[in-house]
Amino acid sequence: MLNVVCRNQVWYFHRRVPTEFKAYDSRRFVRSSLKTRCKKEAIRLAGLENTKLIEYWKSLKATGQFEAHEAFVQANKRASLLGFQYLDKLELLSGTVEQLIQRVLFLADQKLNKHHVEALLGTVAEPQIMLADLFPKFLDLTKEEKIKKCERQYRRWKNPRLNAINSFINLIGNKAVQDVTRQDFLTYKNWWIDRISGEKKVKTGTANKSISQVKSIIETVCDNLNIKQEKQYLFSKLMFEDDYEPRLPYTSDFIVNTLLNDEKMAGLSDHFKKMIQVFAETGVHVDEQIGILPEDISIDHKIPHIRIVSRDKDKLKNKHRSRVMPLVGFALDAFKAYPKGFSHIVKNSDSASSAIGKFLRENNLQPSPRHSPYSLRHSFQDRLTNADCPDRIQTDLMGHAFKGRTKYGTGATLEHSFAWMKKIQLKKEEADK
Repeated sequence: MLNVVCRNQVWYFHRRVPTEFKAYDSRRFVRSSLKTRCKKEAIRLAGLENTKLIEYWKSLKATGQFEAHEAFVQANKRASLLGFQYLDKLELLSGTVEQLIQRVLFLADQKLNKHHVEALLGTVAEPQIMLADLFPKFLDLTKEEKIKKCERQYRRWKNPRLNAINSFINLIGNKAVQDVTRQDFLTYKNWWIDRISGEKKVKTGTANKSISQVKSIIETVCDNLNIKQEKQYLFSKLMFEDDYEPRLPYTSDFIVNTLLNDEKMAGLSDHFKKMIQVFAETGVHVDEQIGILPEDISIDHKIPHIRIVSRDKDKLKNKHRSRVMPLVGFALDAFKAYPKGFSHIVKNSDSASSAIGKFLRENNLQPSPRHSPYSLRHSFQDRLTNADCPDRIQTDLMGHAFKGRTKYGTGATLEHSFAWMKKIQLKKEEADK
């Protein structure tokens, strides 16, 4: 294929836009002057032009940049600015005569340019977006998530959504998003029913999360590109009744006699044992402990404490998780053993949590399937509650929002927090033994 044509003795590059790229390039043909009268030179230049054009199309597809989509969005915006709703030409023709006449008279009176004519007469076709092209566009439209999250958190946010839309596509096929039907979503729901009732007994909460993520991806892209959908009909009554069962807290006796018992925890790395001690005594999660740097640890202070702060590369779950935590009992012992903390020993919080959880399961150190290492935070909360600790101090120590009230001031002093931590500490002092 030479992709050259001659007009008035000048050679032009000429190529039809391939079907696979039509959603990304609104032109039917691409034509440009090669500025030569020599056919041999024109063929050479056309080859270079063709290579550049293919790379351009591929880059549009790879980054989710839709030229046709942008033209459609702009047509919608222009119609809105002129005081009209954008309607496709077929919608206009099937509507009332008065509606069409109103637009024509407005255009005649205002003497607007061709882009305004396209916007008011609905001649810009709604672009076809394939399901396989949705996710790159979705990521582009939700860039703030990447700003708010560290790399690990962003990966946790992105990957389940990618898996959800891929499972949906694998089930119903790669079709244009405009062609997705109610039956497609019912098929997806039935697929989840088979998994929920199958041997692996998938939780309904897992299914609900995946369905919700597919819905969010489709809605986000369609809303931003002004693609009309009957959302209430498409997505109605897809969710399952949630079978979520909250984690159960450990009893204090179980924590001390099992999870903090060296003999029963033999086989687990020493730094993981110490991290469990910190978690049990303070409610500071493994994720948060790994983010504690040496400069955040104050062992020699009159009230030993640690600071849990958010950093660009290691952000906390939310802004409320930033806090100062007095060290008492087993937690103080752990940081005395590891005065620089654990950030230089453990780099991956996911693998650390998995290793601890796996050890407990394989050694039958969980009272029930509803217990996990995270149950230690529930136990810490229960100890605060049962000691009648004031709500404001509880939320500060837990790293929670102070719900129902504006958070004035800086909160309790380190001395006040320390006093309550001493009241609920797990490690018995010599006088208590």
